[in-house]
Amino acid sequence: MAGFVEIRFGTSGFRGRWGNEFTERRVKCAVQAICDDLIAQGLQNKSIVLGYDSREHADEVACWCAEVCVANQFLVHLTLRDTPTPVLAYYGLEVVLEENLAGIINCTASHNPIEWHGIKFSTRNGCPAPLEVTKRIEVLANRYQSESRKFPIIDLAQARRSGQLIEFDPLEKYCDWILSSGINNRRIKLDLTAINSFFSDKKIILDEMHGTGRGYLRRILDEIGVSYEVLHGERDPRLGGLPAANPEEPYIQQMQARVRESQAIHGIGLDTDADRYGVVNQDGNYITPNQVLAMLTKYLGVDRKLTGRIAVSHVTTRLVETIAGEIPNNDEFKPHPNAIPPYLNDPSYQVVVGKREDLSTRNVFTVPVGLKYIVEVPQMDSAYNILEKPPANWRELLLLGGEEASGLTTRRHVPDKDGIWAALLIIDMMAFYHQSLGDIWSDVSRKYWPSHTKRLNLDVPESAKARFISSFLDEFSGAKPGQKELAGLRVIYAGGIRDKLIEMRLEDSKGSRNYYLFSRPSGTEPLVRVYLEGESEERIQSLDQAVQARLEKICSQSS
Repeated sequence: MAGFVEIRFGTSGFRGRWGNEFTERRVKCAVQAICDDLIAQGLQNKSIVLGYDSREHADEVACWCAEVCVANQFLVHLTLRDTPTPVLAYYGLEVVLEENLAGIINCTASHNPIEWHGIKFSTRNGCPAPLEVTKRIEVLANRYQSESRKFPIIDLAQARRSGQLIEFDPLEKYCDWILSSGINNRRIKLDLTAINSFFSDKKIILDEMHGTGRGYLRRILDEIGVSYEVLHGERDPRLGGLPAANPEEPYIQQMQARVRESQAIHGIGLDTDADRYGVVNQDGNYITPNQVLAMLTKYLGVDRKLTGRIAVSHVTTRLVETIAGEIPNNDEFKPHPNAIPPYLNDPSYQVVVGKREDLSTRNVFTVPVGLKYIVEVPQMDSAYNILEKPPANWRELLLLGGEEASGLTTRRHVPDKDGIWAALLIIDMMAFYHQSLGDIWSDVSRKYWPSHTKRLNLDVPESAKARFISSFLDEFSGAKPGQKELAGLRVIYAGGIRDKLIEMRLEDSKGSRNYYLFSRPSGTEPLVRVYLEGESEERIQSLDQAVQARLEKICSQSS
């Protein structure tokens, strides 16, 4: 079929550029495949929760999805306005209830630029669809593409009148649910009195970035009694000139400037669908998700003495592993002593320097990139085996799960990323310590080790992507630990999957082994990502330069 482009689900769904990879026909093929998969599981006639983000055309995409779901006889709950991804998960699990739920579909491309659109699918337990599910959906969706599947035209107005399409706005219910966290339930409790007291003479800058999070944190902070100033607080489908509603550098310059100008103690940003967060300290300096996860591990586990599994992706800071080892009475929630993260045992994974155990973690569960893998951790045994029937309380077993890409969830919260909840946990932590976020980080760095992290988003030509990643495996293949160097650091571990993944552990001249390099292609964007971590900022800069030089050489050879 001429012009056929396969539908592929990345770490967070199917995404593409509007009018190119993302068209009405391709969307309907993907949603029909989702419906087929749900029907095959015996979930026909149950409810599908359907929402969309604030970008241009997103509501139109939601109508396309609703038409397909209604045609397949599902009861559709459609949001009245653009709605955060985590709020849809809340509504499905806590209002519709899992026994009545077939799945959740969100029309969002998250933090991607405005010309991008997406479809994200979550299963009836509220978790982002796992790989085996999205693979089945891909096969069906691409079959429909190749067969030129016809889709019926559905009158959604008639579906509303008949009750097959129900519209809702979950803002008030979700905010009340957040404020009740830890009160007669197993979720983590916020100390609202302490927050009110600490912030009584302080202000927060809240950057809603024209996204779906508009009004949510405002409603909650008003209830607690925290003063704030809002940036980009109106819906603008074109994002008001922002290149992307992505709350990280370099997209948060206006928030950083306003924090400095107004002498606020803190700044919070939310992405388009409010599942990602970004924070800056009172100096306007960006605090990375890696730093936040390390601080929250100490706050929740070490100092509040809450127990449970800690789960991170393998490109997230290894400082969390160090801190998690100090959580009291938490041994039952650690991986089995002999457990190795399953991705390291993938048949395609090749170790060229050292041994797999060199990269294993003993205090946290380490999984591939994507919160979909993190929320599988409480559904595993201690040796990483997915349980055929997880315990009824599986959502209570995860104390903290997070990743470098600012995804975060906690015990008994929704099993998906929630930027609103992450922002409130950070505020709660500041009130607990009576400190700014920058001061808390300084204390953590002094107590453990100074973690400096950096993510490089490399625009690499398709012809060079595989060669770039594989070049690390080729260069160090057969070397003994410490025999070869990269940017003046001894290579003590190197391994990965040819063309797809490289990860390395490095050692400096003082014997510190807290240096890491990871690289992989993005699952949702045309980029290769490189993640660097180490105790020395200068060493990280040297690694950055070595990576850039390697890329330049490979690209020149490819041209």
